[in-house]
Amino acid sequence: MTTLEEWHFVQLNYTSMKNCLFCNKPTNNPKYCSRSCAAKHTNSLYPKRTCNRKCKTCGKKVSYRDTYCSKECKPISKVSGTIQDAMYKTHQRSSAYALIRTQARYIGKSLGFNKCSKCSYDKHYEVCHIKPISSFPLDTLISEVNSPDNLIPLCPNCHWEHDHNI
Repeated sequence: MTTLEEWHFVQLNYTSMKNCLFCNKPTNNPKYCSRSCAAKHTNSLYPKRTCNRKCKTCGKKVSYRDTYCSKECKPISKVSGTIQDAMYKTHQRSSAYALIRTQARYIGKSLGFNKCSKCSYDKHYEVCHIKPISSFPLDTLISEVNSPDNLIPLCPNCHWEHDHNI
């Protein structure tokens, strides 16, 4: 058994007798019997990093990209102060009004608006200001513009009628 063929036979049998590093099953592969064993072994040696982020409001653990654990913990608005302050942040009156309308939508959700208050249409509603934003002086507080007494949920048709005094 000293020929070259016999030596190759012994080498092949020797290498095929390796055991998997994870499950100890015999395998032809020098390290692992399958990809899943390789992944399990590697993951046990080098675990994924853990997220230590907490909700800014209540302190509960949140996922990697989140800041708040739920919609209830998220603050209602990032806009505060007067209309003039909102215009200073956005540099245009129309953009400032858009920020105020966005805040009004958040307030409407927190007030439980879910259908039109005139016709009870519940597929889509918009939060409407009873007194328009443009009618307020620039030194008016945004909390006054978006007070619950000045907000009403309307469907698009009723909103158009309200804006056109019909």
